[in-house]
Amino acid sequence: MTEDAVAVRPGVGALLQDLDRAPPIELVDVCAGWLARHVSAQGCVVLLSDYAEASLEPVAVGPATATARLRPQDLVDSAAGVAYREQRRVTAVVDRSGDAPAVGAADAGVPGPAVVVYLPVSVRAERLGVLAVTLPGGHVGGGTMDVLDDVARVLGHVLTGARRYTDRFEMLRRRRELGLAAEIQWELLPSLAFELPAFSIAGTLEPAYDIGGDNFDYAVSAHRLTVAVSDAAGHGLRAALLASLSCTAMRNARRAHCSIVQQAETANRHLVEQFPGPDFVTGLILDLDVDSGAGTILNAGHPPPLLVRDGAVSELLIPPELPLGLLTSTQYPVHPIALQPGDRLLLLTDGITEAHRRGEREFGYRRLAALLADHRELAPPELVRHITRAVIESCDGELNDDATVVCLDWHPQQSPAL
Repeated sequence: MTEDAVAVRPGVGALLQDLDRAPPIELVDVCAGWLARHVSAQGCVVLLSDYAEASLEPVAVGPATATARLRPQDLVDSAAGVAYREQRRVTAVVDRSGDAPAVGAADAGVPGPAVVVYLPVSVRAERLGVLAVTLPGGHVGGGTMDVLDDVARVLGHVLTGARRYTDRFEMLRRRRELGLAAEIQWELLPSLAFELPAFSIAGTLEPAYDIGGDNFDYAVSAHRLTVAVSDAAGHGLRAALLASLSCTAMRNARRAHCSIVQQAETANRHLVEQFPGPDFVTGLILDLDVDSGAGTILNAGHPPPLLVRDGAVSELLIPPELPLGLLTSTQYPVHPIALQPGDRLLLLTDGITEAHRRGEREFGYRRLAALLADHRELAPPELVRHITRAVIESCDGELNDDATVVCLDWHPQQSPAL
């Protein structure tokens, strides 16, 4: 690393302070200005993933003449999409002597080649988007790349915090109007991905803009991981309200140090009280010791999870009890589960396996198992995106039910050999 880069990297702390003080509409402008001063960047664009993870939407920055040229980037067929999907830096040389300017270039009229560096903007394993920085061709040394990595990391945390006080970035992620039921469900969700040395977890819901009754949740403590996936009966707003009450009741019990049995019983009781009648919520709740891989799981009338072990895919047949919300007297026994290093556990709702074109066969467990076997190398965030894309394509984009999938990989750190 050059001496200049060593001097600049501590200055990222000053960037964080500037971003913290800036109004939401100026966050990207502040970042662009800092990069121009410290690494001679000639342009800076932030591209945020839309809710369905189909495109990367640009955040407007600078003069209208510069931002007018910006277009959404395809998540599959673009350099920015590669950076997002594979979570790595991607560089592209751009000849600005032609008609096509460098991405986000502040001055598209500058002749000669430039390099656009696409950097994933993420927090832990949750993928938010991509930072695209245009540099002069001679300014792409290792020290500069280290600085850009730092800036992308800082930007990820700032954008995550910004969700709490501005709608600006959430609105940019919406390619069309979000239904009220979907609004409720998105507000319930935890971070869509998280990882520690012992495990990685990621989840996704579809249809992203109209989802009603599906939900997933998880919580990490010092040595334990609790994961839940649920599916409220019906569609639309009533299903979203059922799911919201169920999820919030289980969170409330969990945060009161209750076991997963008590969490299920709490949700069941409140659902019966507030929605008497035929309404119900199915669910799986897992409590795992992330050090040993041993845990317990309960099934409230929900489809079984899939286990991928040593390349083989199998169903974990957890005996189901009645769904939540039908009878207050229902008991929810737990069943043991023991993961082995390298295991992958997939929790899902029936919208995944039952998706189909009218008059044709359902997507099914067999097809899902084949997809899991063929894509063992994908990390959980990309795997769940890939699964939902395959399911949506199988029914021409018209899902007949909400579809949710959560992937958990257990990969404990190995003790050093004595």
